[in-house]
Amino acid sequence: MNHNDDRSAALAQVLEDIEGFRAVVASMLLLDLPGDVVDELANCDEQLTALIVAVRRNLGIGSGRDQGRDAA
Repeated sequence: MNHNDDRSAALAQVLEDIEGFRAVVASMLLLDLPGDVVDELANCDEQLTALIVAVRRNLGIGSGRDQGRDAA
């Protein structure tokens, strides 16, 4: 495996993990939580979404923006 394959494999794993984290955060937004907690979760969701877009771009795949909207 060459350097690019190693990098792509690592990025693919990061993407899988981030998408899982984002799904958990998005599901927490549905809970009846204090406003400051919801605000922090929403901020986290935005940051994770931006990270997903950046990783997908580096992998040369679509942004996944439609998928991100479905998960929220």
